[in-house]
Amino acid sequence: MSAVDPVTARTEEGRDPLGRAARHGALGLIGAICAGASGFLLTLVVGRVLDKHDVGVFFTAVALFTILNGILLLGSDTGLVRSLPGLIVTGRSDRIRPTIAAALLPVTLAATTVSVVGLLAAEPVARALFGPEVSGDLERAMRLLAPFLVLSTLSTLLLNGVSRGLGAMRTFTLGQQILLPAGRPVAVAVAVLLGAHALGALVGWALPVVLVCVMAVHEVRRLLQRFPREGGGWGGRSEVRAVAGPFWRLTAPRGLAAAFEILIVWSDVVLVTVLYGPAEAGIYAAASRFVTSGTMALQALRLAIGPLLAASFTRGDLAEAARVHRFSAQWAILTTWPVYLALGLFAPAVLSLLGDGFSPAGTALGILSAAMLGVVAAGNANTVLNMAGRSSWAAVNTGIAATVMVVLDVLLVPEHGMVGAAIGWAAAMLTDATLGVWEIRRGLRVRSFDRGTGLAAVLALGGFGLPATLWVLLVPAPVGRGSLAGLGLGGLVASGVYGLLVARYREKLGVAELLAGVRGKNVATQNSGEERGQ
Repeated sequence: MSAVDPVTARTEEGRDPLGRAARHGALGLIGAICAGASGFLLTLVVGRVLDKHDVGVFFTAVALFTILNGILLLGSDTGLVRSLPGLIVTGRSDRIRPTIAAALLPVTLAATTVSVVGLLAAEPVARALFGPEVSGDLERAMRLLAPFLVLSTLSTLLLNGVSRGLGAMRTFTLGQQILLPAGRPVAVAVAVLLGAHALGALVGWALPVVLVCVMAVHEVRRLLQRFPREGGGWGGRSEVRAVAGPFWRLTAPRGLAAAFEILIVWSDVVLVTVLYGPAEAGIYAAASRFVTSGTMALQALRLAIGPLLAASFTRGDLAEAARVHRFSAQWAILTTWPVYLALGLFAPAVLSLLGDGFSPAGTALGILSAAMLGVVAAGNANTVLNMAGRSSWAAVNTGIAATVMVVLDVLLVPEHGMVGAAIGWAAAMLTDATLGVWEIRRGLRVRSFDRGTGLAAVLALGGFGLPATLWVLLVPAPVGRGSLAGLGLGGLVASGVYGLLVARYREKLGVAELLAGVRGKNVATQNSGEERGQ
């Protein structure tokens, strides 16, 4: 097979990769804003309409479902995002269907098996994990959600893996980032208005999965029409086996890493329920979901740069991969640091949105928000490792991080409750991010930071963080730190100062380049020879 010209194969339609990253990142950001806002709204609905015991049951069941969904994917979604762009840029599109089949079959089998086991063994599992006090509620919740597990795993694989791997960000955005998360708070609110409690709310939370799964199957069939295959079909058994070996050798470590990642994000809710009870877990879960809702820009950039990094590493173009990675880090800092600064500095006001009784989570929310500043600065380090074919490194990193979290949670939660859980989560996330950045630099020779990322950090801290901190320290009630008025006015003032500084330094930040990419213009000529910080 002849080598692919890196100029003509640079990206689809000949666009510069930063232009694609900007365009896909903007599209992903729209979806991620919707997903983040929907997650925020879901937290408000659940926190407002259910008592703390039911809030704990609801989020514990959601945590178990989400953990299983992430584990059962076996890393196949990332494996497809890594493999499919490589097949396209190297002219091997005839292997696309066999590769998808190699991913789809074991994932579907695993999800079906676990769903059946969940239906049959919910009672002993719930009793073993949670004790007799809450096992009844959680047993019924596990049985209720089990049938949805297969649909959720399948739709995630098709949208997050196949559609993204084939470059269809709009399909992924509509299904996974808009329809699914936006439908959940609406369905939960309707269920509660009809008189349902935790279990009815869980039915509302799960139902949108059915619609999204149907849409995912239809859209993937449509996308595959762009890649006709001689003789049609998905490939014979021997052909699927031939691609399955290399695919799963690359993907298996990613599956392990994904399991650890999802455990880091959700298992602390389960641990707080086990060690401290559902009421404490309900307060902590509601507060910590604000932090996960704030990752919308980081998620949008991760989704946008994954296929671009995969194509860059496939061609061996480390300079391009470095540019895309640092682009992600810089814009993640610019768009996300102000969110976490606001969550940490105005934690009492943010928690007041949930109603009375959630203020004890203020310290935990502050700890998590501060830790996320470091996580965001890493610029999706694990995505770089996975797309570079170093998924085993990412697996080791997340395994170490998950171990750190579990050990700290077991030691700290019994005495310190949700604050101990927050310390464990923060330590785990920072451990994972630090190891990833170090390995990218030492193992891949790719720098994560340059003048652009440094400037973004200084502007976020000085432009938003400093005015917000002064407001918290100097402005008294009724517009101080603990009031919604203080959150609104203080956030508005800090945002104004920040916006002016970003506008002042727009050339150094490459704002024009970003906007050109969003509009679909080729910005390669603006970037030739520019390797800031290299």
